[in-house]
Amino acid sequence: MKIAVLTNLYPPFVRGGAEYLAHQLALELVRQEHEVVVVTTVPFGSLRRLKPELRQEGGVRVYRFWPLNLYHYLTGPRVPKAVRFLWQLINLVNWPVAWLLGRELAREQPDLVISYNLMGLSFLLPRMMKKLGFRQVHTLHDVQLLHPSGLFMWRSKQLSLPMRFYQTLTRWLFAPVGAVVSPSAWLLAEHQSRGFFPHSRCLVVPNPVPASQGKSTVKNSRPPLQLVYVGQVAEHKGVVWLINAIKKSARSDFVLQIIALGLEPDLSQVAEAAGQDPRLVIISGLTQAEIDTHLAQGHLVIVPSLCYENSPTTIGKALLAGTPVLAANLGGIPELVKEGATGWLFEPGNEKDFLDKLDWCLDHPAELLRVGLNASRVGQDRTLERYVREIIKL
Repeated sequence: MKIAVLTNLYPPFVRGGAEYLAHQLALELVRQEHEVVVVTTVPFGSLRRLKPELRQEGGVRVYRFWPLNLYHYLTGPRVPKAVRFLWQLINLVNWPVAWLLGRELAREQPDLVISYNLMGLSFLLPRMMKKLGFRQVHTLHDVQLLHPSGLFMWRSKQLSLPMRFYQTLTRWLFAPVGAVVSPSAWLLAEHQSRGFFPHSRCLVVPNPVPASQGKSTVKNSRPPLQLVYVGQVAEHKGVVWLINAIKKSARSDFVLQIIALGLEPDLSQVAEAAGQDPRLVIISGLTQAEIDTHLAQGHLVIVPSLCYENSPTTIGKALLAGTPVLAANLGGIPELVKEGATGWLFEPGNEKDFLDKLDWCLDHPAELLRVGLNASRVGQDRTLERYVREIIKL
């Protein structure tokens, strides 16, 4: 079968878990002897990048181009709000990009189109796919169809008049999608409760956990215990909140490793918050194998999100590595983190609840090892092969 994968980002250009998953999906499809074409973006370099350039990357044919808009998706956080607003309007109905990709896909004639994060490509693409007669499976990864930021912040208003207008438009744009895959029941329910995908086949398929590239390790329960945070150093991920909470703990029997993701993460804010506290170690620039090794060596992975998460890749990786998780009770996280089985939950933004749970974990290192062993069994069920099989079945 010939399959096209549409994704706004694709390694080495990454920002979150969606692009890593698109990459793993493409490689697994090739392994299963499908012909795969990936269409994705690159930051602006010259006007020549307006035309998709085809390359062979690991057995996958990859078209990369710069989508005609005010800036590239990766540079958005550094752009003034007024410019971001105009960019979002263009993104909703970016006809030149939809026409260009429609032309390339008409030439390729795939049997199936799998779309991931379309923010930064064009939200007109589902209607273009329908017009061209392609079968399409769209995978949800965040709330970008409900909010242009792709985020529902904890305790924020989510049903303002502008958001209702935005959702009315995105609901119409994505109505032609034939099938929808959501990694969590929570995320699918958020969309369906707002009238999305009334005529689409919808299925909850947990994100797969790619096999660890790190070194195996034997953990012991001697202090200092290794706590690990892996993710963007952004406000919505709660990393600064986590640092400030940790600094209020009087304990010295742990070390928190803050592993920053992204091409060039801005570490100034977290470095300032961490100060000279020897328990806080900030690390960046690691390979995936090195990140996997840190997750495997850790005693506890912390996910302190201040936004409604869908299905964080870090949690899946931690479970597979046999490391339990202490996470904020938000969004789809409770579907992955089960109290006493794969980890523990705390009330988001509640420092006391977090520190109480953390103290309990530090006081029971043997329990961390037991829960970690159970978590590894759960992680082993979430294979890439099974994930691909479910999507192809749709």
